[in-house]
Formats: sequence, structure tokens, C-alpha cells
Amino acid sequence: MYIKTKPFVKWAGGKSQLISEIRKKYPKNIKCYCEPFVGGGAVLFDILANYKPEKVLINDINKELIITYYQLQNNVDNLIKKLFALQNEFISADLEQRKIIYNNNRKLYNSLKNKSCENNELEIASLFIFLNKTCFNGLYRVNKNGDFNVPMGSYKNPLICDELNLKNNSELLQNVKIICGDYRKCKNFI
Repeated sequence: MYIKTKPFVKWAGGKSQLISEIRKKYPKNIKCYCEPFVGGGAVLFDILANYKPEKVLINDINKELIITYYQLQNNVDNLIKKLFALQNEFISADLEQRKIIYNNNRKLYNSLKNKSCENNELEIASLFIFLNKTCFNGLYRVNKNGDFNVPMGSYKNPLICDELNLKNNSELLQNVKIICGDYRKCKNFI
């Protein structure tokens, strides 16, 4: 029996809608699992929920995505608090206020991600999820300067903080090794 789980972000090329077909290709047992391009992690969360592999490695070249996975794994309660605050502010605003809130948070995100991240990781992760849930089609796109530049989407009531899903995903990530870089960093694990 498969446990229903879902990624905590939308991702271009995501596999959520294909998961029932992909499951048919899984082996009977999965003891080790590696995702060199984790993205939203639809297959990852499905495998973690239903196979309990002993060793798991995830990787992506997107540093802010990996920071977000790390915060989800290690700091979920504080991440949820930040996301609830962002959600409450955004949902209670009218369209013009939402545009200002979105653009201010996008500007803050870009300034934080271009600095040393050590003290800003929780803020980066919460803004990453906020922007993902409120931007146009959940896209992640940067300009030539590396700044996130996707405009605001037109969602009426976006679920920015899905507390139960975040906690479930955090629990599933507890024994996962998370790295950031080129996919070739996974070679020895594989």
C-alpha cells in the first residue's frame, strides 16, 4: 500500500502527475536511492514513504533549493512559523498589496541569496517556498546576474504553508544525505 505524499514545492519537469506510472518501474526492494537532480522530489518522497531505503543521497545544483531541503530536514518547526507569517500577510492583502509584498520578498530573497548564507538559511528557505507558491506557475528562473526574476502568479488563495505535508516530508528526510553541486558529486555513492 502506497502512502500519499507530495513535494513541498512545484517544480518544472516535476513527476507528481506521473508517479503512478513511474511506480510500476520500481524494483521490489529499494535499499539505496540517489537523486542527482532532486528538484521537487516527487519520486524521492514516494520512495521514502513506501520503501524506507537504508541509504539515500539527494543533490541539486540549485543552492537555494538545497538550503530549503536542509531547513525542512533540520528546522521544520521554525520554517513553518515563518511560512505561516508569510501566508497570513499575503492572503489578507488585496491584489495591489500582494504585488508589493511579492516584489519586496523577491528583492529580499535575491539580496540574501547573494550574501553568505550561514545566518540566512531559514529566511532563504521560507522565501524560496513563498516565492514558489506565489510566482507564475511555480517557475524557478534567474537572470544573468543570478537574481530570481519570475513575476507573481494569479492565485486567489495559495497554500504557502502546508504544515502537515511539511512535517511529513521533514520526517521522511531525516536519514537522507543532502548535498549541493554538479551531478557528478553523486558518482561515488552510485
